[in-house]
Amino acid sequence: MNIGQNLKNLRLSLGKTQNEIAEMGGFNQGIYANWETNRFVPGAESLMKLADCFGCSVDYLLGRENEESIIVINEDKKYTAEESNLIDLYRKLSSKKKDLVIEFIKFQLS
Repeated sequence: MNIGQNLKNLRLSLGKTQNEIAEMGGFNQGIYANWETNRFVPGAESLMKLADCFGCSVDYLLGRENEESIIVINEDKKYTAEESNLIDLYRKLSSKKKDLVIEFIKFQLS
């Protein structure tokens, strides 16, 4: 897989538009679209911002790691198998259902 395909797959798994990801990372939507279609390759700083947006490593974006690497959001946080499963299930939900899950969790915590 290539960087563009990885970006697209991650974006779709989150149920986000190109514009939403571009806004999250502080990118121009047109530039982001060019990255997804492999017209351009993001630079190092942009790759780091993209990894933060998607909660994965730069190596994952570059195709140097498999999907399991997406579990580590940053060097300080590692997740249990149960937490990883929850994240995987959450990412499969539609945006509307994700909002409902967040509201349910907030309700449970109150």
